[in-house]
Amino acid sequence: MAFVAPLSCSRKVFSMIGTTRQTPKNIILIGFMGVGKSTIANGLAKSLGFDVLDTDKMIEDRQSRSINEIFANEGEQTFREMESVILNDLVGGTDHSVISTGGGIVIREENIKVLRSMGVVFWLDAGVDSILDRVTGNRDRPLLRTEDPRETIQNLLSEREPLYENCADERIQTDDLSVDEISYGIAETARVWFSTQS
Repeated sequence: MAFVAPLSCSRKVFSMIGTTRQTPKNIILIGFMGVGKSTIANGLAKSLGFDVLDTDKMIEDRQSRSINEIFANEGEQTFREMESVILNDLVGGTDHSVISTGGGIVIREENIKVLRSMGVVFWLDAGVDSILDRVTGNRDRPLLRTEDPRETIQNLLSEREPLYENCADERIQTDDLSVDEISYGIAETARVWFSTQS
C-alpha cells in the first residue's frame, strides 16, 4: 500500500484511474487513537467545503453520555454495536463529507465493507512512541487504562494493522508530517479519486 506524499498525489491513485470502485464523494479517516483523525478531519472539511462527521461524537450525542461512560457501564461490545449502527445510518445519505472514525471501527468485518462503499479511505498511521506521546495524560481513552499503556498500544496495533490495511485505499505515516502536510496530501489524492467518479 502506498504512502501518500504530502505535496503530491500518490502513484497508487493514478494507477487506480479507470478501475476505481464507484463510491460517494466522501473522505474517510481510519487509524489508531491519537493519530490525529479528528483534527485533520476538521481542517480538511473546512478547506474542501465538506461536512465533517465524527462517529465517536455521533455516538455520544445519540446516547447523551461519553464513550468512557459507555465502556464503563456497558462494555466494549455494546459500544461496538452502537458504532456499527451509526455507520450504517450514514450509508446512502452521506456525500461530500469527511468522516472521522473510532480506532476500533475496523474490528468488525461488516464495518470495513460499509466504509469502503462510502468513499475513499485513508489510514492515518503512527509509531508506538508517537501515539504514546499524544495520548499520555488523556483520560478519555478507556482501552489504555492499563498498567502498561505502551504494551497495550503495541498489542492493539498488532491486532488492528492488518484490518486497517484491508480497509484503506491509502496509508499515511503521520509521525514526521504536519497537520497541513497531511491534509494537503489527502485533499489532492481525493481530488484525483473523485475525478474518476464523474
